[in-house]
Amino acid sequence: MAETTPVHVLPVDIVLDVEPGETVFAAAARAGYSWPTTCGGLADCGSCISNITAGVENCEPPAELERETIGRVRPGRHALDPAFRLACQLTVSGPVSLTKRGVRPL
Repeated sequence: MAETTPVHVLPVDIVLDVEPGETVFAAAARAGYSWPTTCGGLADCGSCISNITAGVENCEPPAELERETIGRVRPGRHALDPAFRLACQLTVSGPVSLTKRGVRPL
């Protein structure tokens, strides 16, 4: 079994064990947490946008759809800042800390 990667989520103060190739959004659901969304993880609504506070270098690059959605729902600095990512698309290769209000136990 492949090793998981820790993702620390504030302000709820939890650590998710993210499997290789798994999104942070999916790891949260698997761990019993609800992440804010209206599109259900399809990279359309932008509700799951999160602020990477540490480990941005451990985040896989965003795909075109994610960049387009962030640019549409949060134009300006968010669209250009690699620290703002959609949790439904975010996969990681090393430890990451992020902030997202509204993450709650199911």
